[in-house]
Amino acid sequence: MSEIAHPQEAIRRLNEGVSVTPDGSAPALVTVAAATPMSQIIALVEADGGVIVRDFLSSDSLRRLQSELEPFVHASEPGSKEAHRGWQLFHGSRTKRFCGLAAKSPTFVELLLDGKLKEYADHFMLPNCGSYWLNTGQMMVIGPGEPAQLLHRDSANWPHFPWPAPEVTVSCMFALSDFEVECGATQVAPGSHRWSDPARAPTAHEITQAVMPAGSVLFYTGHVIHAAGENRTTDRWRCGMHVSWVLGWLRPEECHYLAVPIEIARRLPERVQQLLGYHSYHPSIYGGRLGLVDFDEARRIL
Repeated sequence: MSEIAHPQEAIRRLNEGVSVTPDGSAPALVTVAAATPMSQIIALVEADGGVIVRDFLSSDSLRRLQSELEPFVHASEPGSKEAHRGWQLFHGSRTKRFCGLAAKSPTFVELLLDGKLKEYADHFMLPNCGSYWLNTGQMMVIGPGEPAQLLHRDSANWPHFPWPAPEVTVSCMFALSDFEVECGATQVAPGSHRWSDPARAPTAHEITQAVMPAGSVLFYTGHVIHAAGENRTTDRWRCGMHVSWVLGWLRPEECHYLAVPIEIARRLPERVQQLLGYHSYHPSIYGGRLGLVDFDEARRIL
């Protein structure tokens, strides 16, 4: 059998500890203005695997996100909560991570209602599902001296699809501080979402970095190879906010209905409740309803 017939094996091989220092020769990702139509942004994601949208967040939204999340950044300890050595390496010993942002930041809730983000998620998710969930809403704050993260695809969380696989997840990385090469700007291997060999790891000349000012966002497909970059500074933290979506018949990475208590969820807009998993899943054409309560729609408990 070919390795393409064994997607789990391909993912295992890619993630066995592969990290690469870019040599600076890879073409940069395309950067566009915030006013760029979403159709053009989506076309660039489909072609290259990712695109940077400069100043996507208004200055007020950026300021409020920074203010609302800073206390949680300050209170978080760097390092992984996992006992497994592989996850410890993946998460990083000098990186702070936390989730449940819908319970921590009103501005994050507003962002989940953004029309452009909905258009982006709709385009990639709805061809394969009746509705989709928020997969992650998490902070990734890379500390000084943190090595580059292990290269990976976000879609590897669900490794049982043959390659090439349908889109099961799409992501955004919002820069809440300046993303520069020196402080760990996200590494991306443009075009890797279309490689015929899913186990192939990129070389140094195939990886670029998503350099962008605070308030900008990197849109990227779940199949593109990427990683957090190395933070070579001695005193600067790189603050990123990762937002992603997943098909409604798959389990999200983050357990939102425990991270966001029902008392808070009851006060949230209906779309946000649904994204967090407080509604049942209804298929677009085929399949059954999922996530029911006594064979009824889950949102009735709200």
